[in-house]
Amino acid sequence: MLGLSSSQFDALLPPPGLTYRDLFSTHQDLPTKLSRWAETHDLAPRMLSRLNRSRGGQSEKYLFGLDDGYAVETVLIRRRDGHTACVSSQVGCAFSCQFCASGQAGLKRNLTSAEIVEQVVQLGPKVNRIVFMGIGEPLNNYDNVLGAIRILRDRRGIDFPTTGITISTIGIPKALKQLREEHLGINLTISLHATTQAVRDRLIPGARKHDIREVVARALSWAERHNRTATFVYLILPGINDSVADAQRLVSMFADKPARINLMRWNPVDGVKLRRTDDRTLSLFRHRIAQAGIPVVVRDTQGSDIDAACGQLWLRDLEGARAASPAGAKPRVHPDGKLRAKA
Repeated sequence: MLGLSSSQFDALLPPPGLTYRDLFSTHQDLPTKLSRWAETHDLAPRMLSRLNRSRGGQSEKYLFGLDDGYAVETVLIRRRDGHTACVSSQVGCAFSCQFCASGQAGLKRNLTSAEIVEQVVQLGPKVNRIVFMGIGEPLNNYDNVLGAIRILRDRRGIDFPTTGITISTIGIPKALKQLREEHLGINLTISLHATTQAVRDRLIPGARKHDIREVVARALSWAERHNRTATFVYLILPGINDSVADAQRLVSMFADKPARINLMRWNPVDGVKLRRTDDRTLSLFRHRIAQAGIPVVVRDTQGSDIDAACGQLWLRDLEGARAASPAGAKPRVHPDGKLRAKA
């Protein structure tokens, strides 16, 4: 039901007194009129079941069950000026970023527009920013993600401002080209993490066919087309992408361009042998970029106390167990016949 556009809602001839906005009720017990109308049209009022919630210092992590036996994680981040919903767009991820937990089980399926919208609805009306930084690659589920954004921004429904929505992507050139032509004032963040093709191929094996130069060019073209600034996230990893030459290449890429750079430390993930950069290296790296006049900041993400920071969200099953585990874990079979790995 939450996947309906307002025009699709109108075509179903709702009864008097039932409005499109009513579909997005945040109450656990939906109004009787709404429930009966959904049943009449064989629509599922809600697609997600809330299985668990973990609370940290500034973040809350929710485990939402799906009807096929899997579950995804969504994070609510409390800020001084509101709340951010960090939503998932896929069940798993195909790109296998070496520093991220979400893709260790591979891609299982895309989330529907309804499943994406409902994550925001279930987090409540305090949400005033939405970031597609949860499980999955948003541009690898382009139609459903853009469909969800259009539903969220519909003035007759939630009326969420597109300026408060950010798509975070590794940068799929074909999809970036398509996104450039969309009439949506969203924000775009590119997970870059490297300055050479060889290093990026190592860090993001699933993106080997995406030329890093084309990724950057497409993102900058989007920024110029929409008169906005593209954000490039750069996860600093000691001995991998933190050299003086790397900083110089970033300067060559983005000097005098509509771009800003967010430098990040790695958030530890079980079974992944990487190191966090030290303060001195991070400061020097940032200084070299800033000297060139490029806006650059260091971002330390929230939620690591409950494994809810960037890169720490796991694909799970309905019992809350990880669908990918360190080597040697024995798989188990659920009643639906799907293999899962023990936590």
